[in-house]
Amino acid sequence: MYDTEQTNRLERHRHVEPDSAQFLASLVMIQKPKKVLEIGTSTGFSTLWLAYGLRHQSNVDLISLDIDESRSGIAKAHLQNTGLAAGVSLLVQDAFDFLNQNREIFDLIFLDAERQFYCDYTEQLHKALSLGSVLIVDNVLSHDDEVGDFLAVFENNSRYICHTLDIGAGLFMAVCQEP
Repeated sequence: MYDTEQTNRLERHRHVEPDSAQFLASLVMIQKPKKVLEIGTSTGFSTLWLAYGLRHQSNVDLISLDIDESRSGIAKAHLQNTGLAAGVSLLVQDAFDFLNQNREIFDLIFLDAERQFYCDYTEQLHKALSLGSVLIVDNVLSHDDEVGDFLAVFENNSRYICHTLDIGAGLFMAVCQEP
């Protein structure tokens, strides 16, 4: 209801589609990642589903980034209210700054942020992914004109096996096949 009343796109919560969220939960249940990065928390809908999928694993580190402190606070409340806050770190930080400082390898990265900045993240995303790591990008069918150049960087790199999935607003998956 909230989003339908908002005419300003930046004021919307912009949650993933329910079937995309369920796909994320299924993927982490299958993959059993130890380090997960979400870029674009918003109010935590996808964060909840990632945490839900990881709930039976131990020693999992789920980091979710958002630049908006109030949205991150809402996400924190949702995680606490559902009992899924354990192992989740909500960081209020610019994704570009985080990625530039990052020296970690992530098993899964979910990218659902401001699309105009995706190409700025490319080099750092390559460094944060290694053999078996998975990058998932949301809204690739609904906003293909905005993400095409970014996706092409992965599709044209033999280091990745790429798929576009007709789930929700479209999910792109790049699986790293080389360290």
